[in-house]
Amino acid sequence: MTYYGGGLKASNHRVNDIETSPSLPLVSVIVPNYKHERYLGTRLRTIAQQEYQRVEIILLDDASPDNSREILRNFASSCEKVTALQTNEANTGLPIQQWIKGVSLAKGDYIWIAESDDEAEPEFLTELLSMFSKHPSAGFVYCDSQVIDEKGKVISRYDYNSSHYSSRQLWKNNFCVNGKDFVINYMSYRNLIPNVSAILFKSSVLRRYLKMSSYKYCADWELYNRILLSHDIAFSQKAMNKFRKHNQTTRWHNKKSYEMELKEKFALLKSLKHDLALDSRAQNNIASSLGLIFENRHKHKKVEALCKSVSQLDKAQIETFYLFGANDIAERVIDTSIAMGITPVVIDSFKAGQTCKGIKVRAFKRYDFSPSSVVVICSLSHQNAMQKLLEQHEFEGLVLRV
Repeated sequence: MTYYGGGLKASNHRVNDIETSPSLPLVSVIVPNYKHERYLGTRLRTIAQQEYQRVEIILLDDASPDNSREILRNFASSCEKVTALQTNEANTGLPIQQWIKGVSLAKGDYIWIAESDDEAEPEFLTELLSMFSKHPSAGFVYCDSQVIDEKGKVISRYDYNSSHYSSRQLWKNNFCVNGKDFVINYMSYRNLIPNVSAILFKSSVLRRYLKMSSYKYCADWELYNRILLSHDIAFSQKAMNKFRKHNQTTRWHNKKSYEMELKEKFALLKSLKHDLALDSRAQNNIASSLGLIFENRHKHKKVEALCKSVSQLDKAQIETFYLFGANDIAERVIDTSIAMGITPVVIDSFKAGQTCKGIKVRAFKRYDFSPSSVVVICSLSHQNAMQKLLEQHEFEGLVLRV
């Protein structure tokens, strides 16, 4: 189904004349939606309330079984900036396919793929367009992200830390760097773009490199690498994207999807290794990254076994339940403990003050522990060092490990 807007009511958001001047670049905002009825209204509102208003809005729905299409139709009928609304009769199952459709409809100089469950600050487009004017060599620019929960509450800033990167300080400031170097030094280990909602693309660049992919979970990572091997990348340290974390954005609950993502990562890195065959730095980093994936290939199975052990604990015998490490493993254990009626204490000195699944993270303190406490070490690569730290502090309670 296709609907084209036109002659619709203007947005209530007040803008200056300069922001809608025909001499300014047009931004195409593509909103691909699937089953995000709960978040869609807020997302559309944060698009309509952008400071920069020379935009066209393209709405897509991939056969959502909820009330999403009605929300999209209502928005299209009340916003004159909507130029198209397309809904699928059957779900494609591949987000990249929706991106391609949206780009084919776009007329803008720049493209923002605004995923339907995220949010953005009003200055998002203004700031990223400004970054493009300063760094015209960039194929795309992106900003820092805040991670939010189902209710829109900020959980944390996006975590870029890793001991494997050539620099852990890169994201502390704005930057524009060589794209190939960024792939070799950072993207060879992990997709360092929180999600596509944080990006503003040059339309000409995205049209050139966006292709259909067999990947369900890593198609975005593959696209970014493809662009960056030929273009610079620019970053704004202002956290203007709000990346929502909820059940549909995690694959811990589904072993099949977790394993599929792992296989996709392995295939993607093998392909990248081939593309950068003449670069010794790339070969070393990619080999290291592949090794990490191989080491963690049973992570899902191990974490599920850990959660089973937690579920078998006698709640009455636990004085305090600690999770040592604030990460995805801790999030999975939190789900298990909350279901048991136990609210854990999350300790992680590097992330103290942040939240993990809505629980404020505390720094490690020796005097916290008692013999009737239980500590769950939420790490694979650092669990021996974490166990040793507990032993140094003479902890005598029960310790569970992945």
